[in-house]
Parts: sequence; C-alpha cells; structure tokens
Amino acid sequence: MVVSFTALLVASPLVLAAADKVPTFDLNPTCEGAQPGAGAGGGGEDVCRKSELSARDILVQHWKEYPSADRNRCVDVTTMARIPSYVQVLTCLDMARESRNLSNARQRTTGQTR
Repeated sequence: MVVSFTALLVASPLVLAAADKVPTFDLNPTCEGAQPGAGAGGGGEDVCRKSELSARDILVQHWKEYPSADRNRCVDVTTMARIPSYVQVLTCLDMARESRNLSNARQRTTGQTR
C-alpha cells in the first residue's frame, strides 16, 4: 500500500500540471485520411487541421475558465482512443459546463438539490 500512496504522491503534480495548460496533440492520426467536405475548397485534411487548430485557439483563450476536474476528464476521455482532438476536448468541456448550468437552473426553479 505504501508503494501505491508513493506513486500517487509522485503522479499528483503531473496530473495538476496537465490541467494547467492546453495539451499538445499530434493531429496526424486525427486528420489523416479526412474526407473532403461537401463545401467549396475540398481538402479534407486541411479542413480538419484548420478546425482542430481553431478549437485549440479557443481552448487556449478559455482554458482557465473550465474547472480542473473537467479539463482532466475531457483530455483523458479524448485521448483514450489515441486519436486526440481539440474539437472533442472543447465539446466535452462545453457539455460539462452546460450540464452543470442546466442542473443549477433546475435546482433554482424547483428548489431541489441532488
């Protein structure tokens, strides 16, 4: 049990550090082989990369606004499949925020707590 506790103490700063900044993903697995879109311009991989980098820019601007637990969970969930995506991280964070807002609004209107 001491080993597990020691490992936890060693790993804790790493988890906290991970939550402090937007992760850096290799977009090759994510955008490789992306199909060209139906819109003008085609270039599926280019469109994918632009979308991913746009999502990363948004994450950089708003990263600290999201709770640390949400940031860690969303990055973990997104990287599980080894096809990391800034769009997925952003979507996960937004869904967590909206879920919390909806729950808080419901509690205010019904006076219920869960």
